[in-house]
Amino acid sequence: MANVSDDEILIGLKKSEAIYNRVAELSMYIFNGDNLANRDTHMKELEFLLQGIKGTDTHLTIFNHSTFAPELEVGHIEFWGPLCDGTMEERMVTILDLLNKEYAKFPYESVDWFTKVLQQIPFKERVNMKIHHSCMRFTRLDGKPICIFSQGIPIQIDEDRTFKYTLNYVQNIHHLIKKDFPYYWIRVAYGQQQQLVQTFHSGDKIFCKHDLLSVREKEILKMIAADIDTKEIAKQLFISPNTVGNHRSNMIEKLGARDTTALVQLAKMVGMI
Repeated sequence: MANVSDDEILIGLKKSEAIYNRVAELSMYIFNGDNLANRDTHMKELEFLLQGIKGTDTHLTIFNHSTFAPELEVGHIEFWGPLCDGTMEERMVTILDLLNKEYAKFPYESVDWFTKVLQQIPFKERVNMKIHHSCMRFTRLDGKPICIFSQGIPIQIDEDRTFKYTLNYVQNIHHLIKKDFPYYWIRVAYGQQQQLVQTFHSGDKIFCKHDLLSVREKEILKMIAADIDTKEIAKQLFISPNTVGNHRSNMIEKLGARDTTALVQLAKMVGMI
């Protein structure tokens, strides 16, 4: 695999995010009742938009939560490699079979967690939701290892604000995650300003109503992202440089980031900083 520079990674992520946001805008009016309207037209537009991120290991899906299968997919062939012909449900089973064995419980744990989280969220807070899954490892049929990051937003809900369809943006972040990181994590943000958060980390399997990073860790990470050096961060926060270093190490360990640059990128991707 060719080496990819941090600048190239960041450019690819920014392109993907810009296109994802545009698709999210389009998705607000592509439904008519319970059915996906103008399927062919929107498929063509999705394919056109995705041309801007070809080669960045990204694909987009509109996921049907009634059938638990994609309603529309763009870029999935390039992303997953050669999959056998069949129904979308059959291909989903094939993809899940590609999960590395240490992540075999991910489908069940994540669905169980998310179901319980939704039940706990009051109706008035069930708005502006964004769901992130990160660090699930797969081995494609061609032998290529990939590590998945996904961002989902509901684009159609019922009267109880339960999801009918979500728009999912999926990216390979193999280059951002430590090779020996054996966990995955999930983060849901919601509320009027997405100020409310619930998380799950497979390392401890604890349901948390607080973020993956603490307030202090986020404060330090924002300063790191602003290119402030360790001594200056310590001075401004009235802590020792060793404490800054410990916080940095803890954040890298928690998110599974390859290094500090990857840590900043991951935190930005999920909106923690």
